[in-house]
Amino acid sequence: MAGLIGRDSETAQLESLLDGASAASPAGGALLVRGEPGIGKSALLEEAAGRGRDRGMLVLNCSGVSGEAHLAFAGLHQMLWPVRADADALPAVQRNALFAALGLVDAPVPGIHLVGLATLELLTECARRAPVLMVVDDVHWLDRPTSEVLAFLALRLHADPVVLAAACRDGEGDAGPLDTAALRELRLGPLDPAAAAALLDSYGRLDPRTRRRVLEVAVGNPLALVELPTALRGRPDDTDPPAWLPLTARLERAYADRLAGLPEASRTALLAAALGGDALAEVLDAASRVAGTEVSAADLAPAVAAGLVEIDAARARFRHPLVRSAVHEAASAARRGQMHAVLAEVLADAPDRAVWHRAAATVGPHEEVAADLARAAARAQLRGATSVAAAALAEAARLTAQPARRGHLLLRAAEQSHELGQWQTTLRLLDQAETLELDLGDQIQLRWFREVLSPASSTGTPPLADFADMADRMRRAGDTELVLDALLRVVMRSWWSSPEPESYRRLAVVAEASAAYDADPRLLNIMALADPLGRAAEVRSRLSDCPPAVVSAAGYLLGLAAQAAGATDQALAFHTAASATLREQGQLGLLGECLLAKSWVALLLGRLDLALAAADEGGRLLAETRIPFWATGTQLVTAIVAGRRGDATTAADLTGRAERVLATAGIPSMLTQVHMARGAAALDAGRFTEAYEQLARVFDPDDITYHPQMRAWALAEYVVAASRSGHQDAARARCAELSEVAAATGSPLLRAGLTIAAPMLADDDAAGALFDEALRADLRAWPLHRARLQLAYGAWLRRHRNVVESRTPLRAARDMFDALGATVEGERARQELRASGEESGGRVPGVLDRLTPQEWHIARLAAQGLSNREIGQQLYLSHRTISSHLYRIFPKLGITSRAELAAVLATAPDAES
Repeated sequence: MAGLIGRDSETAQLESLLDGASAASPAGGALLVRGEPGIGKSALLEEAAGRGRDRGMLVLNCSGVSGEAHLAFAGLHQMLWPVRADADALPAVQRNALFAALGLVDAPVPGIHLVGLATLELLTECARRAPVLMVVDDVHWLDRPTSEVLAFLALRLHADPVVLAAACRDGEGDAGPLDTAALRELRLGPLDPAAAAALLDSYGRLDPRTRRRVLEVAVGNPLALVELPTALRGRPDDTDPPAWLPLTARLERAYADRLAGLPEASRTALLAAALGGDALAEVLDAASRVAGTEVSAADLAPAVAAGLVEIDAARARFRHPLVRSAVHEAASAARRGQMHAVLAEVLADAPDRAVWHRAAATVGPHEEVAADLARAAARAQLRGATSVAAAALAEAARLTAQPARRGHLLLRAAEQSHELGQWQTTLRLLDQAETLELDLGDQIQLRWFREVLSPASSTGTPPLADFADMADRMRRAGDTELVLDALLRVVMRSWWSSPEPESYRRLAVVAEASAAYDADPRLLNIMALADPLGRAAEVRSRLSDCPPAVVSAAGYLLGLAAQAAGATDQALAFHTAASATLREQGQLGLLGECLLAKSWVALLLGRLDLALAAADEGGRLLAETRIPFWATGTQLVTAIVAGRRGDATTAADLTGRAERVLATAGIPSMLTQVHMARGAAALDAGRFTEAYEQLARVFDPDDITYHPQMRAWALAEYVVAASRSGHQDAARARCAELSEVAAATGSPLLRAGLTIAAPMLADDDAAGALFDEALRADLRAWPLHRARLQLAYGAWLRRHRNVVESRTPLRAARDMFDALGATVEGERARQELRASGEESGGRVPGVLDRLTPQEWHIARLAAQGLSNREIGQQLYLSHRTISSHLYRIFPKLGITSRAELAAVLATAPDAES
């Protein structure tokens, strides 16, 4: 191909992208082209498509259309329609999800990420025949569900012969989810003077005066260089648009000038296309109804000749989006309203499209249209199109005259916007709702939203007493489901604020009076968080009636309840069961949160490899689903594990990054985990006084980072640090306080910590008997606790000249630390053994030392007999990506086939519960 004038470096980047998909060992990728209107983004994408076809690639296209931004998966429908038959080769779950998204079957969409995985597998299937190039223009106008799927794909194309080239206009919104997908960006600037002149001259000779004016006005913008000559040729200087007029407006005026010379039928058809879509039959039908006479494709011929539109048998496409804008602005508001009303009639068989035209044609309140929009929102929600649902609810609110109803719709729209992470939009909708007379349930919802979205108060304590009063009134009115949902959110948000106990406990009382059954996951979660002292034992008892093997995604709430009640082993089982369900449902955002909780539980249980694997996957999912705030928790888990494995640099880096994010939260107690990570790192580095100072803050009620429930999380490290830094007296006082809590709650986690604390903090005279008592305790669920106890006991024996006896607990401690991957503490046990006169060789690196957390996860699933496709379904990766990982895993483990995996992994602790 001849190529684009003045774009050699840009086309070279496209070539590099296409080369990756066509290589012997293919590597996919994505490129986002940005630039102002007319700068050549579409031309560059067309160049990419042409070069892709020349290479024999399968080229799939879609374009964002402003009129279809509220039509869920409209862009995906465009792109995948030519290859829909290939979806028959997909697993049934994926095929059904994709067909539901494309409207080929009448069923709810199970989850946007399941649609993304189905699309990825479909493209990988197509790539068996030829590498695939996706070309996506006008990303800023794509419907959000399609953008979500494209962002999902962009993060997963590394090992597949599939590439994505997309374009987004500057100053017209943004690229939506693709903005956070870490795409490589190519920003197009103006052509240099020589290239601009060459492009202008390639379209014919101009008289010198016009040529000079075009080059001056166009300032290197390719569209202007092509379109302005017609507008400026023969025009006197005093009739030019003002020099200060922006180039975009100048181009729109140039197009508008061409519109003025067209026949009425042409202008009517163009308006139908500008307000509707590009389907020619729909455009001509709407234009005919408005004109009162038949309008045919022949009536668009003058517009084609004027360079405004291109038509074929099925489509009428504007030559540039600015033409659409010019047509829209040239029509009066009344004329646009008339066309919207007619388009609604034409699209009567497509209610989700028609309702938006009816709304656009409606000036004042209209309850019927508002109700239709609310129904469209419900349908969009079933298809996983949260953004479409939010927009439909907000528009429905505009069209209803009933204040309470309007407020309810605004709050529902705010809830959907909040789910999308659109904080400013959520606050704007709440501001509108707050001026209205709301029903009681909506008052609670509004108060909850305000609490969640606004900075914490000076005390960090939300108005819980008010919440409890409103919730109780709602309960008496019969709105028990809404009561539990609202209280659940309030309680989970308030937990970080160390709230006033009396008001907090009252929330649990209201919740219990509202619940229909004792094992409701919401109720157990509220009870455990809001009243840990009074109800922890009861929560654990009720949890025993909820077998993890049969729980649904609500098991995440049960896991959080078990965590709060100190039943850490139960929590691990619930989170494991819930994460399996969430994977199957494609709820990757909630799966990320569940994996975050699971990583902390595994850390507390000493299951370092499981903690690292859960934190690694959870962190990626939380970042991908735009919940980066919670992703900081996974960074802190990873930091603690890194410190225990002797990687102080990584530990410090991750902790610092997490602290910078959490410091902006406005809730000081959220920094508790930062101090836990810093204390653990100092402890692992042998800086015992620093470790004590960091961890002591978690236990100090006068410290702003104090959190009463998280003292149990930090207790084991706090005790070790205190015993090694000479702070036994202070630590004994804290443990005395916690003993009262343990007696009231029966928390297994707290009891395990206090068990090892008693001998470690005791005077020498009492330590021996206390060590004996502690070693008889059942610490099977707490292997790291027991190993620390054995290390402390062995060191105590050696210091008291019982050298031979010291070796047995020291060996046991060393072996357990080694098995758990706690290399720093394992080396301390070796040092103690050497001091006792027994040589101890260095730790032999295990299987898990040679693999990344993701590789370990893949290897474990492969060892269980899962195929690459089945592993991909679990991890939301393509089967080719799984194959690529296994190709790297085998040499690391010294094997040549997956048949050998099970035997090799049998030597490592299981990374799953």
